Amino acid sequence: MRKSVYTIIITLMTALAAYAAAPVILTGEDLPHLVGKPIAALRVLDMAGRAIPFQVDEVTESGEYVLDSGEIPNANEGTGVFGEKDEIVFLWDDADSHQRGGNSGAGGLVTLTRGSSTRAVIIRADPSIPLSPKRYIEYDHTAHRVVTPYYYADFAPNRFHFLRAGVRNFDTGRYIDLTNELRVEILLRTLFGLIPVRYTEDNIVCFVRRYKVGPVRLIRRGDFHLNLGLGVRGSRAAVNQICYSQIVQVPVYISIPVRFRTLFSQAHIEMTPIIRETGRGFYFSVPSENIRYSIGGDRIDTLHSANPAGKMFTLQNGNMGYGWLLRTTMNPAHLSGSGFLMRRPPTAGRAGTAECGFRLAVRDVPKGNYHITNWVVFSGGHAGDVGRLGRVIDLPVRVGGG
Repeated sequence: MRKSVYTIIITLMTALAAYAAAPVILTGEDLPHLVGKPIAALRVLDMAGRAIPFQVDEVTESGEYVLDSGEIPNANEGTGVFGEKDEIVFLWDDADSHQRGGNSGAGGLVTLTRGSSTRAVIIRADPSIPLSPKRYIEYDHTAHRVVTPYYYADFAPNRFHFLRAGVRNFDTGRYIDLTNELRVEILLRTLFGLIPVRYTEDNIVCFVRRYKVGPVRLIRRGDFHLNLGLGVRGSRAAVNQICYSQIVQVPVYISIPVRFRTLFSQAHIEMTPIIRETGRGFYFSVPSENIRYSIGGDRIDTLHSANPAGKMFTLQNGNMGYGWLLRTTMNPAHLSGSGFLMRRPPTAGRAGTAECGFRLAVRDVPKGNYHITNWVVFSGGHAGDVGRLGRVIDLPVRVGGG
C-alpha cells in the first residue's frame, strides 16, 4: 500500500506543491440559496466553469459530523439535503482571483475575502457537471495511515496520537521520516502539592469508530477515555481530528465543573514530538520569542518560559518541516508557568535525538467551558510557507454572493 500511495501522490500532485492550501469552509447559513438542494447535485467551479475539488460534510443538529465509514458509521443521520449547518469545503488557492473576471455573470457566484485577499467561485446545484478528479488526501484505515503531498502520519491502533510521521523533501520528492511518537504528559498536583498524579499518552485510549475521507479532508472521530488505572473510572470525551493536505486540526472542548484550584494546586500538559536522527540539521524555533535551537545542539534540556497560546513553534530545515500552533480560550493569566521545551527523550525505550514542543501549565482556572485547538501546518516547499499558513488558517472568510 505504501509504495502505491507514495507513487500516486508524488506523480499526480507534484504540480500542487506550491499551494497554500488553506481551507475554505462555508455553511448553509453562508449560502442560503443552496439550502434544501440535493447534496449529490452540488458543484464548486472556478470562474472558467471548471470543477475544483470540494466535499460536502453534513452536520447533525447535535453538532456531529455525518461520517460514512468505520465500525460505527452514522450515515443514517444524514438527510442528503444541504442544510444550514452542513459544510462545503475546498481550498483557497483552487478558487480564482476575483480580478480575473471571466464568467462572473453566471448564477451562483460567491466572492470570498480573507484578510486583504479576495477570491471567487461558482457554486451550483447541477449534477450534469463532472466532478474534479483531483484528490489531496489519501487514508488507509486498516493501516491507520494518512498521506498527502506534504506529509504522512501513522497512527497507533486505539490511540489518537501518531507513532511516526514524515515531511516531504521537495528536492527529492520523497518523505523524510522526521518524528517518532507524539509524547504526551499530563501532570496533576493535588492541594498542597503533596500527591502528584502523572499520565502519558499510554493512558489516553482512543477508539476511532467512524471516519470520512473526501478529496479535500479526512475527519476521524475519536472516542477518548483517560485510563486512570486501579479500577478507577476515567473521563471520556469525543474529539474530531481533521486532516487537510497541508494542515491537521484537532479542536477539543473542555468543561471544567468546578474552579480548578478546588481540586488541584496546579497541572500541566506537555506535547512534544520525538525527533528522529534524521532531524539533525533541523531547527526548533519560536519566532515570536526569538528562540532557535539546533536539533542535537548544545541547548538541549531547555525550558523557555512563555505562554505558548497563539505562538507557533516550528521544526524546519530550509523548505522542509512543520509548525505547531496552539489556540485556547483560557485566560493567559491562568497559564503562568507554561513554556516551550527541547530535551532528550526522558523515558527508556524512546528512540530519538530530542523532543521539542510546549508545556501548557494550568493553575486557577474558573469553572466553565473552554476551547483548545492544536493546528499543525506543513511546508509547501517554499521559504516562509509555514509562517504564512499559520497566520491564515483560522482567519475568518467573509462571504458575498452574485
